[in-house]
Amino acid sequence: MSITEVLVQPQAITWLPWAVQYFFYIGSAYAAAILFLLALLFDAKTSHRVRSALVLTLAISAIVGPLALTADLHQPGRAWHFYTNLTPWSWMSLGSLFLPLFSGLSVLTAWLYLRQDLMNLEQQPGKVNALLAKLSLGRWVTSHKMMLSVSIATVLSGLSIALYTGAEIAVVQSRSLWNQPESPLIWFVTAFLGAVGFALFIWLLMPNKSQGLSTVDTRLLRQAISISALLALLLVPVWASNNASFDLYSDPIWLRHIVVMASLLVACAVIPRFVLRDGKKNLIGIGLLSATTLITAWVIRWNTIMEVQTIAKFDVGPYPYHLPTDSNGLLGIVGMFGLWIALALLSSELIGPNRNTSSFSPVTKH
Repeated sequence: MSITEVLVQPQAITWLPWAVQYFFYIGSAYAAAILFLLALLFDAKTSHRVRSALVLTLAISAIVGPLALTADLHQPGRAWHFYTNLTPWSWMSLGSLFLPLFSGLSVLTAWLYLRQDLMNLEQQPGKVNALLAKLSLGRWVTSHKMMLSVSIATVLSGLSIALYTGAEIAVVQSRSLWNQPESPLIWFVTAFLGAVGFALFIWLLMPNKSQGLSTVDTRLLRQAISISALLALLLVPVWASNNASFDLYSDPIWLRHIVVMASLLVACAVIPRFVLRDGKKNLIGIGLLSATTLITAWVIRWNTIMEVQTIAKFDVGPYPYHLPTDSNGLLGIVGMFGLWIALALLSSELIGPNRNTSSFSPVTKH
């Protein structure tokens, strides 16, 4: 009897950290679109500041997310091949059609909603404000029907993004932790944690912090976080149980990953009960809640996308992943988050502190 050992050459990981960033930002975008539509439907009870924070989260994340995707493709020019060689049976090819539409609708939704704020800049001193006011492209009125129609179209487009981003990884049959319905469901429900976290961050950047959250504001944000966290708490154990190679619960490394994800989700479910309370304004608590939800959404994507790739396909590991410090690693993560913050700092200054908070425009409903 002879023994033949099979040696596998070292292979680069399939999905780089850029993919985690793309899932993180684009997920926050389509979740913010859904929350903004809900806030718009109850615009008489939600505040203009919260709706503005949600719509800015939508637009900024829909801009930053595709930039991370082009970096994951290693070169921006490679994206052009999706259009010159369409393959309708490929989810990535379909995504090349869904993504530009969603990004365009996201920016259009934000522009339509914030036109009144742009027009109000004419009343502010300074030449820069006068130039920014011209971005409203006239003083015509954005009707409630138009605003609602565009928001619904953006939500439907966002759902197509949620479908294709989940499916393009879930179809990979070589990874049992990906090839299951729980994978795209986890990414979808935890996207709302990222959306609320970014919205609260922008809310803190806006001027006139004396204007707190309304009762419906707190209820909307609190329930979005709680429902998202509780659903994810149910999905994560089911997802972890579907690994075909070995029992994740018997592996110390993976048991630690699962405990960390579960602990963060419990924190997301508990903290809003103390921070988002009717009639109370807790800026430090809101900042803590924003950080917790963003970290949770990020960690779940990192574990379910990056750490899954460290599981050996043909032999036993471990094969740990070490985050590089170059543009494909830590530098790229910090750079993209810095870009998001820069856009948030600039756009949050456009929100007028004196705008009517009970409706996005007092004369737009017909």
